[in-house]
Amino acid sequence: MSEEKVDRRVQRTRELLRNTLVRLIREKDYDEITIQDITDRANLGRTTFYLHYQSKDDLLLDHHADFTTSLNLSQLSREQLLSATPQTEMITFLHRFSEGKFIYLAIRNAKDFHVIMRGIREQMTGVLTTSLEAAFPDTPPTIPLPVLATYIVGAQLALVDWWLTNHTGYTPQDIAAILQQLQRAAIRDAYRIPS
Repeated sequence: MSEEKVDRRVQRTRELLRNTLVRLIREKDYDEITIQDITDRANLGRTTFYLHYQSKDDLLLDHHADFTTSLNLSQLSREQLLSATPQTEMITFLHRFSEGKFIYLAIRNAKDFHVIMRGIREQMTGVLTTSLEAAFPDTPPTIPLPVLATYIVGAQLALVDWWLTNHTGYTPQDIAAILQQLQRAAIRDAYRIPS
C-alpha cells in the first residue's frame, strides 16, 4: 500500500474522530463523553482511536490545531504581525469560533479545562514564537521571547474568553482589530520599532 494512501486514510480517520467529538459535544457535557462514545458513534474500534490519540483532550487539541491550520493561521510574516489591520483569516476564525462557541462553553465547564487550555496556549505560543523568530531573525526583543509570546497569547485568550462569555456586542471584526492592535503594540515595543 502506498504511503499516500495510508496518509489519506489516517487523515480521514482523524477527521471522522474530530467531527464525531464535535457532534457529541452538541448532545451532552464534555465530561460525560467517553472514548467508547466516540468510537461507537464513529463506528471504529478503541484500538483505532488509541493509534491516533492518547485521550479525548488530545483529540480536542487536534481539532483546534486542524481548525487553525485550515484557516491559514499558522506562521505569520513580519508584515502580518505589524499590520494595522487584522488578517482576514483571523476575522474568519473568530466568526466561526463565535458560531461554534458551544464547543468552547462546553469545555470551559469541563474538569480538565485547564489542561485543554494549556495545550491550546502551547500551540498558539509555538506558532507565535516561530513567527517572531522568522520575522525578526537578527533583532532580539527587549523581553525574552518566551515571555513575550506567552504574554501575547495569554492576553489574546483572556480577551476571547471574555468576549465569548459576556454579551458584549462586539463583532468578530471588532475583536480581531483589538487583538491585532494589542499584539502589534507589544511587538513594536519589544522590538523597539518606532511608530
